[in-house]
Amino acid sequence: MTMIASEVAAYLEAHPAFFNEHSELLVSLRLPSPIHTDNTVPLVERQVLALRDKTRQLGAKMSQLIRFGEHNDRIIARLHALAVDLIRVERPEEAIRTSLDMLRRDFDLTHAGLKLWGAHTTTLTDWHTQDDRLRLIARNLSVPYTGPFAPEHLIQWFPAQPVLQSFAQVALRRDNGEAFGLLVLASDENYRFTADMETDYLKHLGALLEAALLRTLPVG
Repeated sequence: MTMIASEVAAYLEAHPAFFNEHSELLVSLRLPSPIHTDNTVPLVERQVLALRDKTRQLGAKMSQLIRFGEHNDRIIARLHALAVDLIRVERPEEAIRTSLDMLRRDFDLTHAGLKLWGAHTTTLTDWHTQDDRLRLIARNLSVPYTGPFAPEHLIQWFPAQPVLQSFAQVALRRDNGEAFGLLVLASDENYRFTADMETDYLKHLGALLEAALLRTLPVG
């Protein structure tokens, strides 16, 4: 009777002591070498090679996780530094410039813009707007948007060159949930802001900026 491969595998899984009882097979059985395709190696050597390959894969994954952790640590440190700076500001203009400068300096985001609305922002001529389209965008942003799309009137905030490929949009809200501003970040790299990226850091950034503005603006 001829056994098919799946039956052999099932038998070995069901009888883990098989190679204890037939240890000579570990040496006598010859398997194709994963390194030299024309050669064969004993089963035990093939197992060692497989374990080495798995170790290399685990090492590469560990290195990747360490890099991600170091990257996250740098972002947390920068946000912490921004929080400290924003605690010190006394005017809304300082809060805005401090935040935008940090984005350009520490995150290489030269395309960062902010617009605010409401009677309490009219003195901030560089950032005040009465564009109802922005109110609508911010009202619908329950979480920050990241991805390849932005309406033309947002793209026009920035120079025509380089061509922008990805965007982030963060609504700034009062304590009652009403939006009073929109922060827009843009990049000429299509992988900078992707639709599947985590937005926690953008939420934290927005929360820091809106808290500083609510503290310094005449919102009463």
